[in-house]
Amino acid sequence: MEHRLAIELMYRAYLDAHDLLVQGSAPSEIPELADFSSRLDDQTVFHVRALDLELRGREAIEQFLVESRQTLGLRESPETIVEHGDVVVAFNHVSIAGADGTISFPVVTVFEFDGDRISGCWGFSA
Repeated sequence: MEHRLAIELMYRAYLDAHDLLVQGSAPSEIPELADFSSRLDDQTVFHVRALDLELRGREAIEQFLVESRQTLGLRESPETIVEHGDVVVAFNHVSIAGADGTISFPVVTVFEFDGDRISGCWGFSA
């Protein structure tokens, strides 16, 4: 339950801090996101399957999380979050603001924990 709560709080904080991220603030500089960022390190790997992208380390991950909000207006809202051992699965709703309006689609994100540290993350969309 502890890992699920950390992920739930992270999603809420990213939504609340959207404007700060668009302005270029790094997640680790935003108090509400500092706990999540502290769970990432140079060995953490995020796999974004929809973009065929692999991000390694806190700096690269934070840069992507800022740039995706700056360039796409990305917002990700959790619908259901479940925890099983060291794995947390989040069923999310993503919206992207574009010139032709906003598009929305479902995303499944899987977080793997090693203690309190996030060792890996995989994002899947249809």
